[in-house]
Amino acid sequence: MLSLNIAATTLALLWISILASFSLKRGQGHIKIQSEEEEVEVVKSFIVQEEPEQSNAVIFSEWYKLLEKDLETPIKIVYNPQWYRASEEYNKFKDFYRSKAVTLVKERNLDFQVERPIVHFDDPLLMPLLWNKGYNIKVVQGKSFADLLNEVNPFTLILLSVKDDGSQALNHKWQEKLADYGVQKLTREYLRSSYMNVIWKKGQREYISLYEDVSDKALSKEIKSGYKINDFVMPIHLEMKSAGYNSGNISSVKIGGEEYSPNLRGMNIVLYDLMESKVKSVHRVDTFVSIFEDNTIYCAYPEEEQM
Repeated sequence: MLSLNIAATTLALLWISILASFSLKRGQGHIKIQSEEEEVEVVKSFIVQEEPEQSNAVIFSEWYKLLEKDLETPIKIVYNPQWYRASEEYNKFKDFYRSKAVTLVKERNLDFQVERPIVHFDDPLLMPLLWNKGYNIKVVQGKSFADLLNEVNPFTLILLSVKDDGSQALNHKWQEKLADYGVQKLTREYLRSSYMNVIWKKGQREYISLYEDVSDKALSKEIKSGYKINDFVMPIHLEMKSAGYNSGNISSVKIGGEEYSPNLRGMNIVLYDLMESKVKSVHRVDTFVSIFEDNTIYCAYPEEEQM
């Protein structure tokens, strides 16, 4: 009997240590990101530790929109290391912000413990650091994944392909919202899985998913010109691939043999205008950490502040 008790105790301790180890590696909590119109809850997860993949293009347009407003108080902007990739545009932006009530600082030079400054930034990878420092975050300029889908013109093909992961930032509220736009199968259960979707925006509020799939294996789909799906005749030769982090880690959207996917982590979005017979725009939402597009501007403020 004594040996059985010792064995049971040892087994219990082993399970406790395994669970403790798991919680340290994957510790999650809930945090609220506020937009101008509503408050939305996203996952705060400590697994976001690896080196990021940023957009191919560094865009300062949202910063110009924000700084052209009459700012009530001076603001601090956290320098984004990706800006160095667009030196000419960055130099123009420096000349512009210096004429405003703006201070540009690097994250390592900020005192989040004592001074606790309010900061603006456009690098979503700062979010885990700021949450850990006791900060709230709100969106002040930019579009969400749902906004992008909502603003698409009728008679447009919305081509979605995930690289790495497309679901970590999608809580139940966002899943319900995206379902209205034809995104039905992607949920947080499919962390780092492959996902693709071909959506036909038929009318102002009519979204028809022509093909949608999610899997823990790599996905590949070819739809030839003239092929009929759900009363829709495909006018282009479309080839799509999606592979999650553990199944190839790639996104590809080819139209007529030409590649259009940014091939970046998260949701790669290609919008094809059926009326003009051309790709209208390309976007990326890093749904591993955020539900807002790359050039979104955030404001972080201490939890004890009221904003």
